[in-house]
Amino acid sequence: MCVALDGYEGGFRIGGRCITNLRYADDIVLIASSEKELQDIVSRVHEVAMEMNMKVNVKKSEVKVSDDLSPIKVTVAGNTLAKTKSFKYLGALFNNEAT
Repeated sequence: MCVALDGYEGGFRIGGRCITNLRYADDIVLIASSEKELQDIVSRVHEVAMEMNMKVNVKKSEVKVSDDLSPIKVTVAGNTLAKTKSFKYLGALFNNEAT
């Protein structure tokens, strides 16, 4: 993952720090501030995975945006990732209500 992020300058600022991902074991959350940035980081991860004879599981990968009304299309190897309203990461539920 670190190789995929080399030179990456996108992300989301929280408390003055630029956050691009959350990682624990094989669970990864990629964070971007625009559709273009998200596509860039997803493509980077996909390319590095391919170099290591691995692949992004499109069936388990989803896109979450803070504004559920915004149309978004992020792809991996020509496959569009599904959009979700919420997701669990390490037992915490991420949604627009921040519950």
